[in-house]
Amino acid sequence: IFISARNGEDDAYTRVRDVPLAAADLSVVTAINDLSRNISSGEISLDEAFESLDKIEKWKGPNPKMLIVSSGLGSAFFGYLLGANLKESICALFIGMVMYIWVIYAKNHGVTKIIVNIIAGMIITILALACTYLPISGMQIGGMIIGAIMPLVPGLAFVNAIRDIADSDFISGIVRMIDAPLVFGYIAIGV
Repeated sequence: IFISARNGEDDAYTRVRDVPLAAADLSVVTAINDLSRNISSGEISLDEAFESLDKIEKWKGPNPKMLIVSSGLGSAFFGYLLGANLKESICALFIGMVMYIWVIYAKNHGVTKIIVNIIAGMIITILALACTYLPISGMQIGGMIIGAIMPLVPGLAFVNAIRDIADSDFISGIVRMIDAPLVFGYIAIGV
């Protein structure tokens, strides 16, 4: 993002900020949106607005334990929805949780998106293969893998890319459109 401002003719202010390609935290977007509505309607003072902005800026994001549980539940339900039986869905639940523990660990340690997704795909496949060796009959690897992959799929990024292109924001849309299939490829390489 390039920002330029001019105060008179001689004083100029220019700032360049790099905005990494990442998923938007929709809870922060909602909080900022609510704050801007409160400011425009005159419901809060300027000091209260700055306090609210500080709270929003200090917010750490969703609870990692909740993300892990959500990933497991999403894996189980998507697996079942896409043809896995109940036993495979239960395995997908645990696989999705273990996989997301890796994702959180990797993101906290600055591991690149390529490595995160390749190793996540490998973790999913190794654990799904291990589950087929459990003394439970009727276990197929496909349903577990499909379910556990779903939390990694960049569906929102892909839809946002289409929206950006439809809004004539071609550069952002094309970059996101290229990023989504690359993530699909990284996951596939891992699997």
